[in-house]
Amino acid sequence: MSHIAKGANSYVPTVALRVAVRHEPRPGAPLVEAAALLLDANGTARGDADVVFQGRPAHPSTAVRHARDPHDACAQWLELDLPHIEADIERVLVVCSTDSGTVGALTRPTVEAFAPNGVSVLRYTVTDATTETAFVFGEFYRRAGGWKFRAVGQGYACGLAGLTADYGIKVTTAPPTPAPAPAPVPVPVAVSPSPGPVLLTGVSKTSDPPPFLPSPPGSAGGWTFGPVFEPYTIEGKGRQVVTADRVPPGCVLVEMTHEGDDYLCVERLNRHNKDDQLVFNSTLKDFRGRAAVEPSEGRPLRLRIQASHRWTLTFRPLADARRLESGRELTGRGPEALLYTGPVADLKVRLRDETGGSLCCMYGYEVAGHTSIAEAPESLLVNEAGRGARVSTPLPQGPLLLRFIDAEGSWRMKLRTL
Repeated sequence: MSHIAKGANSYVPTVALRVAVRHEPRPGAPLVEAAALLLDANGTARGDADVVFQGRPAHPSTAVRHARDPHDACAQWLELDLPHIEADIERVLVVCSTDSGTVGALTRPTVEAFAPNGVSVLRYTVTDATTETAFVFGEFYRRAGGWKFRAVGQGYACGLAGLTADYGIKVTTAPPTPAPAPAPVPVPVAVSPSPGPVLLTGVSKTSDPPPFLPSPPGSAGGWTFGPVFEPYTIEGKGRQVVTADRVPPGCVLVEMTHEGDDYLCVERLNRHNKDDQLVFNSTLKDFRGRAAVEPSEGRPLRLRIQASHRWTLTFRPLADARRLESGRELTGRGPEALLYTGPVADLKVRLRDETGGSLCCMYGYEVAGHTSIAEAPESLLVNEAGRGARVSTPLPQGPLLLRFIDAEGSWRMKLRTL
């Protein structure tokens, strides 16, 4: 975990992060609400929808979400699915405001970000808050193709209205209502404690979002989603052997692009420097694919590339892989590695072949309780040939890693839980 001081910044992995905004419990402490502000290149929010908070718990893109912690009144959560945040968004601010009292009255107000496997990737604790009623903890911002976090630590004594006004959002309050006519004093009745007022009253509210995309902090059924690291890219041309020595041990996501329509083949090399796993094998024009790969026998990941034109290899955490969700169609082109963490379900797959009747093939790995793909039970889920293959296949309970290894064209998938 990286502890960050005010004003400092640090790279974070480009994965789906869970961000906790919390403070230590203390009698009489004010209620706190966390929020995320999505800002464009001008440093402003494009509208109300770019403010995610308790009353509007999901951004329209679903890449940023809010949730309360049912077990901890002093903590709220923000989900930032960094790989899928819209390209127009340059920064995401993590802020908080109080219903009464000040941020300075809180004990150790802290923001902490977790990777999908539960590893803490950064932590910043505010130590200089005083009379502020709203506070910018920090910001996630794009840099050099990835994301960084800066500990801002800026307070606003004029509350949330003053904070949001700085970023183009006007928070209004309802007009005062006339005082009612005197009425008889009612008999006292028991009233349930209020959960606290909903802040950001000038921003329209929506219903609760669907479940979070990533698993909450901690592993999913014993599966840790592989190591967390900053993605990096290797570029080349033609036939080469590459060593991904910056990839830590464990399963990673390998993304490849290749220009033109000539044959492409990528093999993993073992400790004897021989091919031992087919990673990509395609004649798709302007190829782009993703595969889940583990280094062989504890050695650095080495790949042998057979290609004719320019190519790029990008190594990412496996947690960056796209996820299947019930009722939500997923589209793509070429081979793909996918994650599923839900209950038993049926998966429908349709492939539109672009190379002339090639194979459509998918393997599933029940990774729960295992630390590597090689240890996980393997099932052949899809094995069809033809120009327009359509198939329905049952999926067991997740977490599952799906390897869609033969996909010579565009495809659609839709999941239905039972």
